[in-house]
Amino acid sequence: MALQQIKERGALPMIDRGDIRQAIDRCSNIWASLPGAGYGQYEHKIGDLIARFKEAGGVVNEVEL
Repeated sequence: MALQQIKERGALPMIDRGDIRQAIDRCSNIWASLPGAGYGQYEHKIGDLIARFKEAGGVVNEVEL
């Protein structure tokens, strides 16, 4: 189900390219726990999400601040 929602938001190609920040932003309106969702629920920190992605073998194609 989650993969289908990511596909529907057009974020799968972003993930494949390593554009993780953009993919997270694209999906934040359907996942309340993503940064910037604005639902009043606990939101994970972007740095923590990127770190987990890397730990899982993902490659980030971005300049990190």
